Parts: sequence; structure tokens; C-alpha cells
Amino acid sequence: MNINKIEPQTFKRLISDAGVAFMGIPAKESLNYMPYGELIRNLLYTKAMNLLNSEGYQKVVLSDFIDPNSLIEIDKISKISSGYMKIENKNLMIAAGHEVNAYIYTRELLKHYNVNLPIRIYNFGSVYRTNKNTKFPFNLGERKSFLECYAVFKSEVEAEQELDFAINWNRKIIKEMLHIPSVEVLRPVSTNKKISKRTICIDSITPIDETVITGMTYFHNDIFTKALNVKYKEQAENRNKLTYSIHFGLSENILFSYLLNSCNENGLRLHSFIAPIQVSILNSLEDKNNNIINNIIKCLKENSISYNIEKIMRKKINSKIMNNSKKGIPVTIILKNKNDKIEIYSYHNNIQELIISTNNEVNINNIIDKIKKDFQENDKQITEDMILKEKESIVYCNDLEDLDEIVKSGRVAKIHLQNTDIGVHQVESYLTGGEVLGFGIKKEQGRDIITKEKSDTIAFVSRRS
Repeated sequence: MNINKIEPQTFKRLISDAGVAFMGIPAKESLNYMPYGELIRNLLYTKAMNLLNSEGYQKVVLSDFIDPNSLIEIDKISKISSGYMKIENKNLMIAAGHEVNAYIYTRELLKHYNVNLPIRIYNFGSVYRTNKNTKFPFNLGERKSFLECYAVFKSEVEAEQELDFAINWNRKIIKEMLHIPSVEVLRPVSTNKKISKRTICIDSITPIDETVITGMTYFHNDIFTKALNVKYKEQAENRNKLTYSIHFGLSENILFSYLLNSCNENGLRLHSFIAPIQVSILNSLEDKNNNIINNIIKCLKENSISYNIEKIMRKKINSKIMNNSKKGIPVTIILKNKNDKIEIYSYHNNIQELIISTNNEVNINNIIDKIKKDFQENDKQITEDMILKEKESIVYCNDLEDLDEIVKSGRVAKIHLQNTDIGVHQVESYLTGGEVLGFGIKKEQGRDIITKEKSDTIAFVSRRS
């Protein structure tokens, strides 16, 4: 299987045709969700937030517009983080996400509300971002939504232990649920954010020759809590003590990385659990058969299957099936009269199958069983395609002369490399475009691409949006 490339403009057309979003209108290349796209987005993030809720995280409302008096506190962090939080607009906190707001919120909880540690909170909302020179079709406009999570603890050990949950949360959504082709890396020290002592990222591989950071986990340690004076009262010693924190989350890159990898030239392909409309019923039966439709609807509701239903002329069935494919609707059920019989078909994965042909009673359970089976086959096919894309997109390289060509072709190069600033800079000096994304979590034996000495450290190299 060859990886199918897709042009950003083609992708924009596909999601516009599917009714997911418009891009580039009305101003500043903004992204505007349509009702269908908002449903996909909400289904995805509801699943992510349910996982947080189950672990005791509480939803809060934060904003990137902050009180001008707080700028002094941002300056404190800026000094600690070597100017990373540099303020360019006195009314906006644009350096990162909601970090400052989240820790000010946490400080107030500890100070005035007798809240016990640990504190686990999350916020889902827009963050100010400037335009980037990239072809990744989502990086448009000035605002992007993030699901950002923060956890504050009494000790550094407790905070670092929470990283395991944070990393696994990202993996569950990106890798285990959506199966997005990706690599998980520990960011190089030389390119790590100055507000983080340790950063783990999951970079999605896309068919537009770039990877994009999708899930991120930061070990803030005391960088924010010290600067913002986030302390708790130690009763035994009767004094205030410093707290420690982590930060993790997802941006809307996850949705568009998923759509990019699951679409084809005909439209979107959605897993059944993320499709707003799981089944489309195309009904061309005579009105006297309305009881069949009513019974199907009743069974769909009983099985919590989302659906739409449309009374349609037979000659329009094919065009409607094409429209359903554009929207990524997993299963279409077609009902029609033929030769005094009732025929019921299912359509999924470009295959149309006869379920029932009868002039007697229709067994509705057979239809529901077929729909559930089609869901499984639909989801399995998308997952297998995603896994294969990841496998074919990552290429092992042990020769610097081959590295640039691999990266320019849009693939991810897997190399052996020591985790040092010198090694990273040397590798990147051979590239006409691209960077060392980071170092693999797992160890593998091989030889360093620079020194040719034995090494068990893996690095991944690609173009990154």
C-alpha cells in the first residue's frame, strides 16, 4: 500500500463538502465549524473529558484574557523561563495556553476555599495563537481550542507520578481509540519549552508531508507554582509550602489529524463511535409499509444508534449514498420495492449487500444485527488503514546522506542518536527542512548515525507543522 498524499486545498474542500467546517472565511482564514462538524468535535472531546472526570479532574472556565495586574506575575515566570513568556500584547497572555490563569485559579482555591491537595482541573476553550507559515490546513486564524489539564501536588515525586496518567490519557485517545498514525517522543532539551522540565509529545503523521503535535505532557515542576506563589498550608509545621505541577492536553490538531488520515478522495471515513450519524435510512417504500420504518426506528433507539431517515425516490438513491460517503456516515440502509417484494440493503466500505428480500414480515432484528456487524467492519478497516499508514510512514535510516531525502518525501526518519544538544544540532544541519522531533520512549540497540558508536537511543526526524 502506498501512502495517499492529499493537498491542503483538497482537504479543505472535503471537510467543507462534508459540512464539517468552512476555512478561510469570513476573515483572517478563520475556521468556522458547521453543525455536523461541531457534533464530531463534541463526541471526541466528550470521550476525552469523561476519562478526566473518572480520575477526579474538575472542569473549570478559564480565559486567555487576563487582568493587566497579572502581567507582573507573568514577568516573574518569564525571568525563570529565560524570557519564554515574553509579553507582546499587554492585554493578552499569548506565550502559552492558560498556564498562568490555571495556576492563579489554583492559588485562589488553596488560599480562600480550604481545598485539599492534589488539585486536578481542566479547561476546554480557545487560546490565542498567531499565524504560522505552514501548509497544515488547520493552522489558520488566531484562535485554536485546547483541552488543557493541570494537576498540582504537595511533592515533586507526586507530580511526576501523575505524568503516567497524563501520558496514558493521551495514548488512549490518540493511539488506542482513534489509532492516528503517530510517534511518541521525549522532546530534546535544546528545543524543549523553557517552562517545562520534561516534555513528552505525540506527533501525528499526516498525508501532507508534515507531522503535527497532537498530544502534549509537560512536567512543570515548580516553574509556575514558585513564580505565582502557589502554596499550601502545612498544618504540622504551621507554615506555607511550595507546590509542584504538571500540565497536559490536546489541541484541535487531533480532530484534523484524524480526518486527514481517515479521508480519501471521495470524502471522510469515520469510526462508528465518533460519527454523529451512524446510520442513514433511505426509504423508497410505499406509504403502506410505514410500519417497517417505525419498527426500525424503535430498534435503533433501543440500541442507542444515532440515525437520520429520508423518504427518497429510487432514482436518487445513488446520489444520496455518495453524499453519505462524503460525510463519513458508516452505514446506509436502503429500503425499496422490487417485483412486489420488499428489499433491504446495507451499504458500507463501498460495498452494498442484500439483507432481506421478502413479501412477508420483515425481521427487524436481522437489520440491527447487520448494522452492528457493519460497524465492526467499518471500524476495523479504518483502524487497519491507520496502522498501515504509520508503519509505512516511519523509515529507519542509518546514513546521514539518506536522511534529508526521507524527510523531504514527507516520511518520518527513525535513527539512532545520543540525546545531546550537539547530536541534535548535527543531525539538523544535514536537513534542508525538518527537525529532530524527539527521542523514543523505548530503547533499541543500534549505531549512532553521527558517531557510528553503539547506541540504544532512538530519535525521530521529520518536517513538523
